[in-house]
Amino acid sequence: MIFLGRIAATGALALAGIGITGGQTTAATSSSYPPIARTVPAAQQPCTFATSIPPVPAGQIQAIEKEVATVAGNLLIGVGQCAHGLLVVMLTPGSEALAQKVRADFGPSVQIMVGWTVWNGHPGRSATCGTLAAPTATPAGYSSVLQLRSRVIKIGADLTGHVAFRDTNATQNVRVFTQSPIQVVVTKPGTRRVVGVYTGATAGTAAARLLVPGQSQNVAVVGGTGRCDGGIGSALAPGRYDAVAEVSGVAIDGPDGPGGQPPATYFTPFVPIQIVR
Repeated sequence: MIFLGRIAATGALALAGIGITGGQTTAATSSSYPPIARTVPAAQQPCTFATSIPPVPAGQIQAIEKEVATVAGNLLIGVGQCAHGLLVVMLTPGSEALAQKVRADFGPSVQIMVGWTVWNGHPGRSATCGTLAAPTATPAGYSSVLQLRSRVIKIGADLTGHVAFRDTNATQNVRVFTQSPIQVVVTKPGTRRVVGVYTGATAGTAAARLLVPGQSQNVAVVGGTGRCDGGIGSALAPGRYDAVAEVSGVAIDGPDGPGGQPPATYFTPFVPIQIVR
């Protein structure tokens, strides 16, 4: 039997992300997937630093959270408390117009993130993603293909589809250790530089798929067009990009492979996509 990857001991895998946690802007480590080279600039954000902005009265927090959620509708990622008695609402990439309405309706006591940017009266600068790890050569008898529901995606929209795993070996079974769902990233065409990511809330679970010769299995993917090229704005601009998914590797399997060696890092082939208005 051929083994690909290794399940982390906890059996639970968290997708990399960036957000406000305990009043601070945080990011994944350099060994994580997607790779993060630089976080959102450490501006004087009220959720991070002491501020003169009045806090939300304790007795009104739940009511205002519900009102904010109603205004945001399906563009809402989440809403909750951050530091200094303020609230923070997280909106999907490309929702700057909605951010302006939220600010007008609720004032600065409700802080706003749009995708991986901080919105403070104007579009913010995104975090900067890094470069994907070098891939391990795919072994004979195994293939993985990223199959997207559509290769034409609107600004700020998510990527949907699945990774199709196939055992092309004539005699051996293949067991693939990965996660479900598998996270897709967007790269600059022809490179391994990540420029777009999924910014919603999700958590992956360990997945071990056993394939017999000739068998295929599909694992769902989650991906997005949240900007992470260090530019201004929360969503990737219209244009042509590539999409790819790491299906097994250091970020998914943990830092130690068999015998203390790093585990193999496998990716799907790149898929060209186009982002449109």
